[in-house]
Amino acid sequence: MSAGVVDSTHEGKTVRSEDFDISLMIYFLQTLANIKVSDLYPIPTDTSTSAMLSRIKYIRNETTQNLYGKLTEEQFNQYWDDIGQAILKLASTYTFAIENDQEDIRLIGRLLSISPININNRQLCTFIDVSEKYPAMILEQFISEYCMLKQVTRHDILREEKHRLYHKRLKTVSCCQCTTEFPIYSYSKCIPEKHWEALYQVTELTNSYNCKCECTPCIECFVPKRMITFDIFVAMTLILHIPNILKYFVSQLCVTGFNTFLMNNKHTIYHCMKKNMCCECNNDSTGKVLINVAEWNTLYIKEDAVYCKTGSEYCCCQYAVRNLIKYSDVDDTLLSKIFNVAGPLRVLNKVGQDTFFYFLNWTDDDQPLQKVLIELLNIIENKQLVRLIRSSILSKSNETITNQFDARKWISKHLKQQQAATDHQCQILVRDEDGLKVKSIDIPEDFPLPDVTKKFNDITPEENNFLLVFYWLTNMVYPVLKKVFDTKCPDSVLHKIWIEFSQANTKTPAKNYSDDDNRKKKRIYLTESQKQQLFPAYGKASRNINLKLMIHILKHISKEEAHTDDAHQLEAVENIRREIVQSSTGVLNKTRFLDIMNSFQKALSHFGGKLYVEKILQLCHIKRILVCHMSTYLEINFNLENT
Repeated sequence: MSAGVVDSTHEGKTVRSEDFDISLMIYFLQTLANIKVSDLYPIPTDTSTSAMLSRIKYIRNETTQNLYGKLTEEQFNQYWDDIGQAILKLASTYTFAIENDQEDIRLIGRLLSISPININNRQLCTFIDVSEKYPAMILEQFISEYCMLKQVTRHDILREEKHRLYHKRLKTVSCCQCTTEFPIYSYSKCIPEKHWEALYQVTELTNSYNCKCECTPCIECFVPKRMITFDIFVAMTLILHIPNILKYFVSQLCVTGFNTFLMNNKHTIYHCMKKNMCCECNNDSTGKVLINVAEWNTLYIKEDAVYCKTGSEYCCCQYAVRNLIKYSDVDDTLLSKIFNVAGPLRVLNKVGQDTFFYFLNWTDDDQPLQKVLIELLNIIENKQLVRLIRSSILSKSNETITNQFDARKWISKHLKQQQAATDHQCQILVRDEDGLKVKSIDIPEDFPLPDVTKKFNDITPEENNFLLVFYWLTNMVYPVLKKVFDTKCPDSVLHKIWIEFSQANTKTPAKNYSDDDNRKKKRIYLTESQKQQLFPAYGKASRNINLKLMIHILKHISKEEAHTDDAHQLEAVENIRREIVQSSTGVLNKTRFLDIMNSFQKALSHFGGKLYVEKILQLCHIKRILVCHMSTYLEINFNLENT
């Protein structure tokens, strides 16, 4: 909600914050809200409100005081990211409701355009199907087909495997069923508690068991759930950690042979045993070590005749798969590790570990997940399900089994609000059940944020008009007036004006009131950059000055020479310049745009001739000025200075 005050100079008119420009609003925040806003650029890790406002102020001053009217691509990228992050950070305390109000919809559109990550709901729904729902459907169907083949029920399997799964949980102790033959330390801890709880529940007869180990609760208290909701990771838990199901899975997946699978995945498995780089690595391997050297040696054998090109004594390239190796000869625990780190389940595990960033990568390259689905479809017999999923992923159909509500729940699940940290956190705008919220996420250092967005695809006609006027001011009005300035203001004249301005801006007391009034009329309030231009510490005044200061000097000369026509045209240009720079909306309606175009035509015809008038008439028909003038350097110029 914007604040409003009554304007005493215009009876009945209420001035609202929408009428304020950036400088005035930041000034009010400094004085009324007591927020410290610095003139210096804050360090990247400072994400406070004060730092965000300081960034906006600094970038605003840098662009509006730019004498060359250009931003390099690097500057544009930095300014875009920093402004976007500042605005999203300031908006993070609000929830934006999606309503039919056109102004609210437009604001939401603008916020989405500066969000460094644009979440496309259509792509998100498809990704959920491809990464979670379809694989879960396939794996659940596979387990059902296994049960039919072995003529057992899932309940029977869970009851039989309860003790093994119980001790594979991350946090367990010895129970009353443990024996010296199978002690607790013989089990690897790899099943999260939530997956265990999805499979088993505690009975109501807890107190009837007299546990010898005094476990709380005792293993005897757990029974398989009658109704199991199979998500992808619950299904993977059963496949990877129940030996008979795992071996059946391997037999269906490795149709070309277990040794072929080991050969194709040798590099991946090697780096689950050693983290150091090998000759096949493109970068440092950071995978978790899950396989020990003894387990590696049961799968591969070192070939003494093979020499690594890097000169390493032990490298992945020096190993070959052992002859005649079969999956039935491999230990159950090792077999589980192999298919946890290699093959299609490995990709699904990676998706689960960093789901949100895998989604962002998937929007650019969907081949890895599509390949996983094709591999998994080969392990089931249900041809109808195979045809359904295969046709969906290959045709990239717009039909998905995920709806918008599922997508919002997915966002809440995988993009939770993170606590503020010392490192810089990226703010992004996401849709949720209630509307739009700004959430903070950790962006990996190697994630190329500048390549994600920065494209305007929805410039409105009013915004295009505003940008056109910006372009005219900097590419036509400024060059024409610069020629007039160079002609009418040689160094001797500029030096005289410099002295007059210098005296008018001194703080020495006036001799009388009339002198004080005259000085006020001549005084111009300059920015630090303008002072350095006009009043250098040594040497002569610079001739490369911005539009505001140049107009002021030319008006001063016109009045002394009694050239009223010049002064009138300069005043019209200055009014337009001030209106554009102080605009709080960045839009111009058609009527005002045409008025400005007519004013520019008169001014340019007066100072520069018909050539520039014809250029304005040509440019006024450009519908996407931002796109037309963006190349290696951003050609939207910001060499105007605010009063």
